[in-house]
Amino acid sequence: MAGNDIPPLRRNELERLSAVETLKGLSNPGDVKLGELVGFLEARDLWTQFSKITLGDLRDAFGLEPEPEPELDTPKKRKRRILQEALGGPEEQADGHDEGAEMADEIVKKIPKAPADGGLETDEVGRMVVPFVEGNGDVTLDDIAEYTRMDRKVLRHHLGVLCKEGRLERIGVGRHAIYSAVV
Repeated sequence: MAGNDIPPLRRNELERLSAVETLKGLSNPGDVKLGELVGFLEARDLWTQFSKITLGDLRDAFGLEPEPEPELDTPKKRKRRILQEALGGPEEQADGHDEGAEMADEIVKKIPKAPADGGLETDEVGRMVVPFVEGNGDVTLDDIAEYTRMDRKVLRHHLGVLCKEGRLERIGVGRHAIYSAVV
């Protein structure tokens, strides 16, 4: 079998592996800038061979490990971690007791949560919403949110209270619930 009879897939793989081995031979791979390397390779018509190298090849050749994905924190854990770092770092004492974490827990407990009502009285919201619902018939939460320009979560709270008080009627549940005026 002659050198030109190598199947194209096999030839590309050999060129790629040869290019990786060439990069391994660099004296200081950490000091090489990508732009300089590309310019050097293009000037010598070697770029086509080296352009076949994949990121996986570079990881395998140089021991680069992918960055670990950060753990998803709940908002409470994130606040605790930030406060803990601000109060003295994440280090624990030899007995496993962590004063910084305890202080962070106490501070997190003292931080007031945003009120579910958005700081508004239900009567205020009712004065805006009830006439809108009476004038427009059956409306959805999105319609009311667009009209009042209030946060959906806050609005959902107040609409629930208005329904419990009997000032509005909710038909259905969830996203497709319709609010109508009580006759």
